Amino acid sequence: MKKEIKVNISLTELEDKKSFSLKQIKEWFQSFDKRYPEQYISKWIDTNKKYFDFLDIAVYWDYNTKKLILTSGEKIGSTPLRNPFGKKVYGKITVKPRLKNIKIYELLETINWKYEPEFLNEEAPFSSDIVIPSWFKAIETLEFIYKALKSGLKTMTKRRIDVNQPLGEIDWYSYSTRMLTYGKYNRFLTNISDYTIDTSIHRQFKAVTKIIERDIFKNSVPYKVQRTAKVYINNIKNVLREVYDVKADINELKKIYNIPQYYLNVYKKAAEKSIDYLNQYRLSLHSNISYGLPWRINMDRVFEYWIEHWASILAKRIGAKFYSDIKGNSKIKIHNLNNWKSLRILKPDIIIEKDNQSLVIDVKYKKHLAYLTYGNLTSEILEQHRHDLHQLLAYMLGSEKKKKIGCLIYPRVERENNQFATIINYTNIQTNMDIILLGVDLDNNTILTSLEKIWKKAYN
Repeated sequence: MKKEIKVNISLTELEDKKSFSLKQIKEWFQSFDKRYPEQYISKWIDTNKKYFDFLDIAVYWDYNTKKLILTSGEKIGSTPLRNPFGKKVYGKITVKPRLKNIKIYELLETINWKYEPEFLNEEAPFSSDIVIPSWFKAIETLEFIYKALKSGLKTMTKRRIDVNQPLGEIDWYSYSTRMLTYGKYNRFLTNISDYTIDTSIHRQFKAVTKIIERDIFKNSVPYKVQRTAKVYINNIKNVLREVYDVKADINELKKIYNIPQYYLNVYKKAAEKSIDYLNQYRLSLHSNISYGLPWRINMDRVFEYWIEHWASILAKRIGAKFYSDIKGNSKIKIHNLNNWKSLRILKPDIIIEKDNQSLVIDVKYKKHLAYLTYGNLTSEILEQHRHDLHQLLAYMLGSEKKKKIGCLIYPRVERENNQFATIINYTNIQTNMDIILLGVDLDNNTILTSLEKIWKKAYN
């Protein structure tokens, strides 16, 4: 029998297309009947359909060219591939960012995990070169557990104890028939109410904390994460030092019972975060940075949150007002008159205002700046770009500030040049409105400097 090979397919986000000839595909199967190639391909696609759908990958067999075509969508991530004969994992498919040399974990950590990946939790961890490690939610999980424990919940239970003086509910029958019979005049069996922290949910919190502690203190985990985790772990262990040790159990974590309503919400959140962590852990002590669950994330949303993060830092640094609609929670309201219902969607991503100056930022996860720089312009791209500029101008005109700056921020795909322009009205009079097209690398060291230069009008 032919030896099975690893099937590793790599795409780049946004309409990257890969084709595979019949000769290549034959290598993916231990046995392949060339009389019925479409049947083998169809079975392979059906077996891995949920992975293709999860990563937004279009896949089909081209009958004309006799090739298998895979086309990427808007998501990045990684999932396993399974052999249709036996369903064993024998490879992986990865969609990488078109921006080079970026680490997803570091980007998500920069934005404090305000936007997070999605996982296929029912899957076992698999090896990949771009994974979200199992410990990526450690700090958040520990934080919610500690927040629950700080609420001070204790549960009342009944305990039967032997005491040397009357206390609680004395079992007088046992005293008269047993203790007195054996001359134990000062021994009493009694039932007392015990307010204890040793409850089922606390035992589970202790078990999850121990798993996180094992997972977090490895050489591959950043020291910053370890340092923060250590504080939470020590505090949790101190609170739960008298709690009985058990194994972590997702089913037990789902049983939030005997919790008073006052404490219920915070305990539910801590239990949910603990369940999420256990779902992503799976590989126990063998997990490391090259293993993880199948995951995906929209890179355009990561880019938006990342720009928002640094724009908010700029606003704090210069003492300006800051508004953001990245999360869809903007306080900006547009009152529609007559039939201008389309204005509902016209809300800028970010506004920074101070004194007589406003900066309006619209984040565009597109290649348009590269197209403008290198001349790869189609009528469709020109129309989209014109629409983006008109939209930005509409935002700027809504500001009452004397000096208005509008900025379209794009990812820097290659080494394209930034562009800026000053608005001139029809009588050749210069207005107080500037537009900047800014391409940025996903580099924490340069983005803030770029935004500061724009605010100071140092555009070159």
